[in-house]
Amino acid sequence: MRISRSFAGVAAALLVVLAIAPAADAPASAQGKTITLSMLAGYKEDVLRANLPEFEKKTGIKIVVDAAPFGDLYKKQLLSLSTGGRYDVLFMDEPWIPPLSEFLLPLNERMKTLDTADFIPTTVASGAFQGTQYAVPVDPNVQLLVYRKDLFEQKGLKPPATWDELLADARALHDPAKQQYGIAVTASSDIQTALYMLLAMWSYGAELVDGGKGSLNSAAGKKGGEVFLELLKYTPPNVKSYNFADVNKAVQLGQAAIAIQWASGAKPMEDKTRSSVAGKLGYTQVPKAVRQTPMRGVWTVGIAKNSANQDAAWQFATWLSGREFGQAAVTFPSATSAIHSPRFSVLKDPVTKAALPYADALLASLQITKERPRLREYADIQENLRVTAGKLTAGELTLEAALKEIDAGTNRILGK
Repeated sequence: MRISRSFAGVAAALLVVLAIAPAADAPASAQGKTITLSMLAGYKEDVLRANLPEFEKKTGIKIVVDAAPFGDLYKKQLLSLSTGGRYDVLFMDEPWIPPLSEFLLPLNERMKTLDTADFIPTTVASGAFQGTQYAVPVDPNVQLLVYRKDLFEQKGLKPPATWDELLADARALHDPAKQQYGIAVTASSDIQTALYMLLAMWSYGAELVDGGKGSLNSAAGKKGGEVFLELLKYTPPNVKSYNFADVNKAVQLGQAAIAIQWASGAKPMEDKTRSSVAGKLGYTQVPKAVRQTPMRGVWTVGIAKNSANQDAAWQFATWLSGREFGQAAVTFPSATSAIHSPRFSVLKDPVTKAALPYADALLASLQITKERPRLREYADIQENLRVTAGKLTAGELTLEAALKEIDAGTNRILGK
């Protein structure tokens, strides 16, 4: 996942969606419209496309999907919005809301038409910036700790609650001779590496930005970095080329005893057609040190301020964030990255809990999750973090030098 400065089965899921409002309930200004959606390619795309025909049938609104890989999506959205391009509605990772906010339609008044009490509060916050709501939550992503229940039972271990316990468990379960590795994370130049490292640093009390300037070069940042680097001793041998999908694959093939992964990746781990360890996994909150800081990564949907189809776009946004699509999504057999629901009513539903063994861990984590800095410059700050973390894991920089470089880059971006 990279941001650059340059900018029960499918049939069952579809049956659930038949409950959405009929076309007669769609505003007259929305019916018969065609809107263009900027969508993430591959990840999460399958469940959306499977359910779109029923939305179009019931509302009379046609959706044209323009999908792009994660590495290109933000740049395409920024270019389109800043030049008055073709997108009416956009599927956005939450850190993109601040830099794109000037091009997005404020939704404060429209949000009053929704049952906002059903949304987990932290997911609603993901779509807001400086007191204005610019997007509606769709997929409430957050980092979870995944572990092999069978291997933990064999060793008499309990799920780790602290980073020290996680290190001890990874060490105890690491057996390269049997192609069993203690933990799966990434150690490449992929953005996930930077976010794993930041998670550990946060937990020890560090902040990426504090008081308007870079702040990772601290005792807390150093400690979190040391723990992250220590964990890499118990990872698969090719971890320096890993990305999001590779972490999933290591778990699915039974190679990793533990993983830290976004909740969206957990659904494919439980698919018996894709995973040799389906039914053997346990899920809990990420470890804590001085604090517990599961990272928030909510995917949202917003509307272009210059769209000529704002009512139709809002109709689509309310459907995508609604109970009906949420219930369909949690039972859909996503191949790589699932969409869940930002609603209490869906995540607490017995059907959801039966489909998602991690539903309780997801809900608990979302209620205490920590957001990344809400800054217009954040996309560039995170890119600087990604590049420097990649240099660190490649051995090009020491931890001390990496922390200094991260802060220097952050301060340069912020004009400090």
